[in-house]
Amino acid sequence: MRSNTRRWMGVLIVAVVSAVAAAQVVTSRADENDDELVLAFSTMRGNLPHVDINGNVASGAPWMIRDGDGRLTDEGELNIRVRGLVFAKSVPQVGGTNPVPFFRAIVSCTTVDGTGATEIVNIATGPFPADANGNCRIDADLKLPDPCYGPIVLVGPAAQNSTPGTITGGTWFAATGF
Repeated sequence: MRSNTRRWMGVLIVAVVSAVAAAQVVTSRADENDDELVLAFSTMRGNLPHVDINGNVASGAPWMIRDGDGRLTDEGELNIRVRGLVFAKSVPQVGGTNPVPFFRAIVSCTTVDGTGATEIVNIATGPFPADANGNCRIDADLKLPDPCYGPIVLVGPAAQNSTPGTITGGTWFAATGF
């Protein structure tokens, strides 16, 4: 009787260990398909007029932002929450307001072309509705170059019919930074 009990206990232990090992393999394989976080930010800075970042030129008037945070993955998933992106209070008659009905994001990064030379690539989202208080939610899937070194995220105006894709440069109101 004692040997049967020991045998069943051994079988039970082997079964539990096998189940745990199988669960770890399944979990590690699922993790391999997850997007990797490339950039997470909890601050954005309003522009100074005419500042050029990788061919993207700041608006001619100063803008301020109360809060901007987001994330970018290696698969190009971009999520941004913008709060209070408005003309700076120093702008006469419109300070503290947002007259732009649509914002878009631009991800700017350095990559390497087919010859091995470095180049700047700017990828824009389509338009996302923004309210008069400068609030906007941007959720987009972008096709990022590989490699994409030093990504910078900028938010600026968008035409209602603008299409996502690579651009030579755009206008921006706020950028990742402090």
